[in-house]
Amino acid sequence: MENSLAKYALTITELGSLAGLSVREARESLRRLGLAQEQGRIDRVPPSAVRSFLTQNGFVFRTSTIACVNLRGGIGKTTCAITMASRASQYGFKTCVIDLDAQGSASLAFGLAPDEDEPVFYDVWQKPDEMTASALKQVDELLYLLPSSLQNGLLDVSLLNPATQKKAVAGVARALQGQGFDFLAIDCPPSLGAAVISSICAADELIVPLGSDAFSFKGLELTIQEVGSICEAFGLEQPRIRLLYSRHDRREKLAAAALERLQNEYSSLFFPEAVGTSTEFSRALDRNETIFASTGNSPAKRSYDSLTRDVLGLHSLSLAEST
Repeated sequence: MENSLAKYALTITELGSLAGLSVREARESLRRLGLAQEQGRIDRVPPSAVRSFLTQNGFVFRTSTIACVNLRGGIGKTTCAITMASRASQYGFKTCVIDLDAQGSASLAFGLAPDEDEPVFYDVWQKPDEMTASALKQVDELLYLLPSSLQNGLLDVSLLNPATQKKAVAGVARALQGQGFDFLAIDCPPSLGAAVISSICAADELIVPLGSDAFSFKGLELTIQEVGSICEAFGLEQPRIRLLYSRHDRREKLAAAALERLQNEYSSLFFPEAVGTSTEFSRALDRNETIFASTGNSPAKRSYDSLTRDVLGLHSLSLAEST
């Protein structure tokens, strides 16, 4: 069961909870399916074993692409992208974070900023089938990164043509899916430039992290309007939009009002589990990890786990009868 790359591995308790099994039943099920040694205690389950466990119990892994977007910086887009991606990899999804922000926040978060001569999205989008694989950096067993650098700041110039906007990110996404990737998480720059438009064209789902400030709501209204206009212009089906209250601080007077406004005005889009402010995120980033690299439970982990399972189609999963 040990894998030197499996920093992001489910605990046996989490696997049992996912499958509707007790810890003892989950351990026995892994052994019965040939996914563990007969002897020895099982405490962590590497992503490849989770994938085999789910597959052998009838779960079908489907591809999906999310894009984390917001006109404002510092609102939690990168945290959302890398946290969901790391959790998806723990559930056995072969996952890639596509870092499009020229600041390279997702790349820095994993401690994998590219060298000057290493390719980034700007270099690969025109020949994705040829170049994408060589640009990837492996974070963990099933977790990869397509890194970013300042060179991606040129994307808005190189993607001026609407035809290139429609196909650039979509082409890289198809190339990754052709290499076996199930889940793609795009960390977008804080704008509605060409790179973000291209991401919207490629995404199945948009996650919009929000705070309690007025700018978040103004940006949200503009984002929703622009997404509709972009999809109409390109003749594309509009991706699902989910609003994530990612900076919920119960100590702030504005927090309750913002939460109520989201629930009232955007009930069909609003993900009900707000993510509270927590030093857990910054402590994990100091270690070039996400919060899911460590064991233990917390409100932040529960919120992001619920969002990730919802996006992956794992929310209603119960394997208790089939195992």
